[in-house]
Amino acid sequence: MNIALTQDNDAAQVDHDRLQANIVARLRSSLAPASPREWLWIGSLVFMIAAGLAAYAWQCIHGLKVTGMREYISWGVYMTNFVFFIGVSHAGTLISAILRVTGAEWRRSITRMAEAITVFALMVGAPMVIIDMGRPDRILNVLIHGRLNSPILWDVFSICTYISGSLLYLYVAMIPDLALLAPRGAVWERRTGWQRVCGWLSLGYRGSPEQRRLLEKALATMAVIIIPVAISVHTVVSWIFGMTLRPGWHSTVFGPYFVIGAIFSGTAAIITAMAIFRKVYHLESLLTERQFQNLGRLMLALNLLYIYFTLAEYLTTWYGALEADQRLVELLMGHGTYGRMFWLWAAFCLFLPALIVMLPLKRNLIPRLVVASILINIGMWIKRYLIIVPTLMTTYIPPESAGVNPSYLPTWVEWTVTLGGLATFLLLFTLFAKVFPIISIWETVEGVAEVGAKNIGVDIERPTLPPPRSHPHLHRLLPKPVVAAILIAFCLTIGSAVFAASAPPKLESPAPCPEILVSSIKGEDGPLLTATVRLSQQPIPDAQVEFLVQRAFGRVSLGTIATGKDGTAAVQFPNGLPGDPGGELRIIAELKSPPAYTTCWGEAVVKGALPTPAKAEPFPRALWSPHAPFGLVLTIFVLLSIVWSTYSYVIVQLIKIRKAADS
Repeated sequence: MNIALTQDNDAAQVDHDRLQANIVARLRSSLAPASPREWLWIGSLVFMIAAGLAAYAWQCIHGLKVTGMREYISWGVYMTNFVFFIGVSHAGTLISAILRVTGAEWRRSITRMAEAITVFALMVGAPMVIIDMGRPDRILNVLIHGRLNSPILWDVFSICTYISGSLLYLYVAMIPDLALLAPRGAVWERRTGWQRVCGWLSLGYRGSPEQRRLLEKALATMAVIIIPVAISVHTVVSWIFGMTLRPGWHSTVFGPYFVIGAIFSGTAAIITAMAIFRKVYHLESLLTERQFQNLGRLMLALNLLYIYFTLAEYLTTWYGALEADQRLVELLMGHGTYGRMFWLWAAFCLFLPALIVMLPLKRNLIPRLVVASILINIGMWIKRYLIIVPTLMTTYIPPESAGVNPSYLPTWVEWTVTLGGLATFLLLFTLFAKVFPIISIWETVEGVAEVGAKNIGVDIERPTLPPPRSHPHLHRLLPKPVVAAILIAFCLTIGSAVFAASAPPKLESPAPCPEILVSSIKGEDGPLLTATVRLSQQPIPDAQVEFLVQRAFGRVSLGTIATGKDGTAAVQFPNGLPGDPGGELRIIAELKSPPAYTTCWGEAVVKGALPTPAKAEPFPRALWSPHAPFGLVLTIFVLLSIVWSTYSYVIVQLIKIRKAADS
C-alpha cells in the first residue's frame, strides 16, 4: 500500500512539474532578453523620464512661478496626478485581495498583474505631493511640525502603511515563483548572480507541506488586512478635500465617492494592462476571454455605482442652492471651458463605456473592453482635475469683488513632469514583466490541478512533453553592453538638462521703479488718500494710479486716478470701512501707466477706519486647536497598531518559512 501511495505521489509530482514547465514555456517571450522593439519602447520611456526630471529641476531652480499655480489655484495638475495614481493603485489590493478572499478561481492568472499595478502606481503617485510643494525639503516639516488634527498627516500615515502592505502582499505571493527562478537542482546548466538573488528572496521555499501551510497563512492574512487599508487610504485622500470648508468639497459622500472611483479606474487599468500583455507576449491561453468577461461585468457594476454617486453629489449641491455652491455648479455645468470638460467627461467616461460594455455582442469583446477602459482612465483623470481646480476658483466670497479673476492654465513644466511620471509607471511595469513572471505560475498550476483549466479561465491542458532541461532566457535577461549604453545616455541626458536648466535666462533689465509715497491728508470734503509718484526726485505727471485696500480675502479697488503736475493722485478716504482693532487700514497704490512702470507699487498703513474689536473665541474649533482631541489620537494609534501588528505577524510566518527550509 505504501509503495502504491509513493507511486501516486511521484506521478502527481511529475504531472505538476510538466504543467509548470508548460506555463513557463508560454511565458518564454515575456522573460526572454528584450527585443529591438522592446528596447525602443524602454528607450522612449527613459527619454520621457529624463525630460520630466529636467522640467522638475527647472522648477526647483526657478520656483513654482514656472507653473500655472498662483494664490487662488494652489493645487493643479500635480495633485490631480496624486489622486489619480492613488486611485489606480486600488486595482491590485482590492480586486486581487477580494477575489482571493471570496475564492474566485478565475483570478489566478491576473493577480500578479493587479498587485504590481498597486505598487508602481503608489511609487509614482505619492511623490507628486512633494513635487507640488515646490521645495522638497519642506516635506520634513510634516514630520517635525505635523499635527494630528490635519487630514494631511493622516494621509502620510495611511499611504506609508499602504505602500508597505502592498509591497509585502506582492512579495509573499511571489515567493513560490522566486523559488522557481532559482532552482537548486540540475535543471539549470549554471546559476547566475540574478538567480542567487532570487534564491535569497525565495527564503529557501521548496513547497514542503509545512512551508506551504505557512505561506497560505501569510497570504490569507495579508489578503484580509489589505482590504480595509486600501479603503482607508482613499477615504483619507478624500478627507483632505472633504474636511476643508470649501464649496464642492465639504461633503460627507466624498469618502465612498472616491473609493468607488478608485476601484472603477483600477479595474479599467487592469483590463488595459491585460490586453497589452496578452497581445505583445501572446498570452492568449493564460489571459482568456473569461477573465475579460468577468472584469467587464465588475467594471460595469462600478460604472453604474459611480453614476449614482455622481448624481447624488451634484443633485444635492444644486438643490441646496447655496450661493457659493450655485456658482460652482454653474462653472462646472455652464458653457465655459470647465462646462465643456464636465459634459465631455460625463458622456465619454460614464455613459459611453457603460453602453459599450452592455452591448449584447460576443464578438470583439476584448477590443470593446479596452476602448471602454482607456476612455474611463482618461475621463477619471479629467474628473479629478474638475474636482480640484474649479473648486479652488470658487470661494465663498467671490474673488471678483476684490478685483481678482482667478484662472489656471498648466504650463509645459507641469505637463512634462506629468508625462515623466506616467513614463516612470510604464517603465517600472515593463521591467517588472521582463524580470519576473507577469502571470502567477504557482497559482495557475494549483488551479489547473485542483479545479481544472476551464474553471480557472485558462486554455491549457496537462502537458505530455517532458519539462525543458534548461531555460536560457532566464540566465541573462538584459545584455550588459546595452544596459551600459542606456545608463550612459541617461546620465548624459540628465546632466545636459540640469545644466541647461541652471543657466540663467537672458532677460532685459527692467526699468527702475519710481518712488511711491502713500499717505492720508485732510481735504475740504473729508480725509483723502494720496500717492506721490517720483523718479529721481522728479514728479511723474499723468501716471494712472489705482488705490486698493487690503482685506482678508483679497483687495478692494477704491478707484484709479491720474497724477497731477506735482506727481500726486488723490482719492476720497472710504467712510465706514472697518479696519483692525486700532482703526488702521493697509492702502496699496499700483501704477497702471506708463507701461514701463506697471509692476511698481507702494503701500502704507493709515488710520481713520472704524475700529473692529477682536473677539476671543471661548471654544476654539478642534481643527485649529493646538492639541488634537484624545479620541482622535487614540483612534489613529489603535488602527495603525492593528495594521502593523498584522504585518509583523506575516513577517514572522516568512521567518518560519526560512527556518523550515534549513531544517
